[in-house]
Amino acid sequence: MTSEAHAAGREYRWRMPTSWWTRSRNYFFYVVREFTALPLALWLLWLLVEIKRAGDGPARYSPHGSAAFVVFSVVVLLFALYHSFTFLTLAGTIIHLRVLDRPVPPSLIVLSQFGLWAVASGVIAFVLIWFGR
Repeated sequence: MTSEAHAAGREYRWRMPTSWWTRSRNYFFYVVREFTALPLALWLLWLLVEIKRAGDGPARYSPHGSAAFVVFSVVVLLFALYHSFTFLTLAGTIIHLRVLDRPVPPSLIVLSQFGLWAVASGVIAFVLIWFGR
């Protein structure tokens, strides 16, 4: 057997340790940010169930009747705010704009993203309050 055949037969198996994300603060917060999608998905599924129950008639539906739904909604809101905040703070790193052949500073991009988030939140709150009457 030649050394080439021997080398081709062996495969190097690199293994990532299961605790890789606990070794660095940045890795830890990255994993936490990625985890926030799971509670959001569960909350959306629960909301779909609540919407279905609302369509079945008033006898089966009591909006926010369960304390568990309210508590879970508050926890998921915190996850959603964390996810949104970390995503928008990365906008200056991800988005590169040039205006009149001059680069836009990353801090201005981040500030504009947070401003748009605030405006969108205000518009949605207004619409929900206005049509909720």
